[in-house]
Amino acid sequence: MLGSEVETSEKGRGGKSGSAHNVCFFPYLKDIKAFSNELAKHVKNITLSTQRSDLSGYELIDMVEKYNGILIPAHIFTPHKSYYGNCSNRLQDIFKEKYDKIFAVELGLSSDTFLADEISELENKTFVTNSDAHSLPKIAREYNKMLVEDISFQEIVKALKNEDGRKVLANYGLDPKLGKYHRSFCEDCNDSIEIDEAATICPKCGGQNITFGVFDRIELIKDKKQTKSPENRPPYIYQVPLSFIPGVGGKTIEKLLNHFETEMNILHKVSEDDIEAVAGKKVAKNIISSINGDIQVHSGGGGVYGKVTIS
Repeated sequence: MLGSEVETSEKGRGGKSGSAHNVCFFPYLKDIKAFSNELAKHVKNITLSTQRSDLSGYELIDMVEKYNGILIPAHIFTPHKSYYGNCSNRLQDIFKEKYDKIFAVELGLSSDTFLADEISELENKTFVTNSDAHSLPKIAREYNKMLVEDISFQEIVKALKNEDGRKVLANYGLDPKLGKYHRSFCEDCNDSIEIDEAATICPKCGGQNITFGVFDRIELIKDKKQTKSPENRPPYIYQVPLSFIPGVGGKTIEKLLNHFETEMNILHKVSEDDIEAVAGKKVAKNIISSINGDIQVHSGGGGVYGKVTIS
């Protein structure tokens, strides 16, 4: 998929300036080249990664469609560079009458299907769980399983739109507690905190260097208390990356990948005996415990990932 991550300039909450990331995909090289040429008029340096443009999301979607592309709002709840995080309580307020042109949104590390479905305007949107190409070693940490007839831009768009029997079958991603921005966080005392958006002082240390968390943002802006997701919503399957699992270091991961090729195979296909034969009994036990959910997950925040412990 030919893609570009574009940062827009928005009027945020309380009249403050806000910004959001958008993932834009295109069918052909000529399309993304033409898009890039036009986008260059709206950023200071088109060769740098995710430079802020002077476009709003409302304006950007027209440019994307002009070159046959699709726009997906990226990591929609994160405190930095997202629509819900630092721009608006509702996507509809950003895209207005063009909101129906948004048919999929990206959840991001610190949220999942259950949390996002507490916002009614997302009920008819497809959720995607994408890896972030800024971090190549982490590709496939999150991914989507889709039902398509062949691997093409057109078929993937149909799956995202739930057209002609194509669809997203499952979302794979982190437990949101493991995300870097799940809970609000005080940078001064280096700890997660419970805080209202209106508060500017840490209740623990009195510090003012606070990053508002995804969980707390959703609690603040949700408009329904849901007990289950809509019937058409595919399952969200949690996976703990090998690097998060206690006792599984870099050399062990390298050894496992040499034998089983991908982390997806290790987490979803091979047996405990297979893992034990390569990495030993303790490592195999810890990996299987994480796969089965026999772990304790400690929430992340403020740009620091959550942690896993195994009893």
